[in-house]
Amino acid sequence: MNDILVLIFATAPVTLALTWRNVSDRRRHRAEAVTATVRAAVAHTLGGESLVAVRAQAPTPWARGRVHLSAPDGYRALVDESCLDVAQRLPLAYDLVIHGC
Repeated sequence: MNDILVLIFATAPVTLALTWRNVSDRRRHRAEAVTATVRAAVAHTLGGESLVAVRAQAPTPWARGRVHLSAPDGYRALVDESCLDVAQRLPLAYDLVIHGC
């Protein structure tokens, strides 16, 4: 019985670390998919690639995810033009953050 308990307590930290890493990787993968969706929405709305930067933060159990849109000073109208289409395509677990308005 003692050998079984030692085995469980010895492998528990490794198992927990691998589980945590798996969950973290899945959240990051989902955020990358959201980033790709938002970039496609911006490109579709503006008729091609633009100077709008898109960055997504994955949601955590205690905070919602965020999608950040920004553009250089002279091109802020591009963000304004595309933000409605982006907001319609965001998953419910994400907030839209617009920088520089």
